[in-house]
Amino acid sequence: MRELIGRREEAAALRDAASSVPSLVVVIGRRRVGKSFLLAHTLTGSRVVSFQGDEQPERQQLSLLADEASRVLLGSAGFAFESWDQALRLFGEQAAREPLTLILDEFQWMKSAQPALDSIIQRHWDAWERQGVQITLVLSGSALTLMEELLEVGAPLFGRASLRLRINPLDYREARPFADSDSPVELLRRWAVLGGTPQYNVWGGPGPVEEIIRERILAKDAPLYDDPHHLLREGEGIRDPGTYLAILRVVAQGATTHNEIAQQAGIPTANLARRLDRLEDLGYVVSRSSLERDGSGNRSTYQLSDPYFRFWFRYVLRNRSRLESGRVDAVCAEIMVDLDNVIGPAFEHCCRVWVERYASEELTGAPHEVGSWWDRRGRVEIDIVGVRGHRYVLVGSVKWRRTADVSVLDDLLEQNAALGSAARQAKLLIIAREGFTDALARRAGDEGVTLLTARDLFA
Repeated sequence: MRELIGRREEAAALRDAASSVPSLVVVIGRRRVGKSFLLAHTLTGSRVVSFQGDEQPERQQLSLLADEASRVLLGSAGFAFESWDQALRLFGEQAAREPLTLILDEFQWMKSAQPALDSIIQRHWDAWERQGVQITLVLSGSALTLMEELLEVGAPLFGRASLRLRINPLDYREARPFADSDSPVELLRRWAVLGGTPQYNVWGGPGPVEEIIRERILAKDAPLYDDPHHLLREGEGIRDPGTYLAILRVVAQGATTHNEIAQQAGIPTANLARRLDRLEDLGYVVSRSSLERDGSGNRSTYQLSDPYFRFWFRYVLRNRSRLESGRVDAVCAEIMVDLDNVIGPAFEHCCRVWVERYASEELTGAPHEVGSWWDRRGRVEIDIVGVRGHRYVLVGSVKWRRTADVSVLDDLLEQNAALGSAARQAKLLIIAREGFTDALARRAGDEGVTLLTARDLFA
């Protein structure tokens, strides 16, 4: 089995939950983020029955579950399940004798085939809890809305979960072990293309970014070539994938406001809000707001949340005809010329993550919330702002250019002034890809401005 990359906190939480039985664990995360791999790597032992659901009818799923239970618990054929009641009763009896872990993965397919399954589980779970049965039951699924609803007020399993675990893509530092490079610039370029989705990093493999793009993304037989399209067709609540493809395409090309998206995608504004909400629920789109000093946000814009989706909709979808005819080298050459336009915003995101998760509080002013800010007219945009106690404690500029000069500091001072008196005491920060001119370094030293490079994000 491959090494588990990242997920230390998630693995520790799973082990802790499994050590105190009976335990009901609900794991939620979109496809490709590594839920199944995490469970297989963390919940180990000779009495772990792990079953992954699919689109088959209930009877076929129960038959496959019985086969897996027989293999694990008996070492040969023996069990046969006519209903979920019978299956859960058997697992309860087994766990009463000796601790047992039951993993029901891609749970949404099981519930689709048997809509009352959560109610059936609740009845057995309440009995297991009263009797102190030594069972760990894990329900894992990629249908985000359905999995969230399992635990809502009024739902059969409300208040019963020992652990609710949301699995997100890895951040740029957590995803570092997938690469075979120690160059901070190359690591950030890779993250801007593949993001932190573990499966995409596995499919992308090691090697330079250009090689990954040419051989493992643009090649029409590669797994990465069509995966966003494939996921969208199977998305929960997606009935007209063509409309959703159009929305994601124009957002990837730079449409960020509700009106821009509606106009460029050719969708009536009245119909757009519901579709954007669905894409947010699926984890493909995120709504960003200008971070105000009271911690609120307004002036919302939209962007694709996953770096690989941004890459795919910007470069792969619109070039499908050429790629199908084998013109991979020509498309790859065009991508490499334009790629910095994708890396720049990704670099900004990584810098905000660094401020929020990894930077020292002394350097950043210990903000309670980190984001970006822009004015209502769109004339001023600040890459990083940190808010604490109704004040801006950090104002930062991010430049994906080899060397930043004094003009960057001049712009940053103007941006800081636009925030008014609430930012008067804010710490100032400039992050550039590789370095700074001597003139900028001297002024920054005189004016107390912190200068960092991409290398510092990995320190």
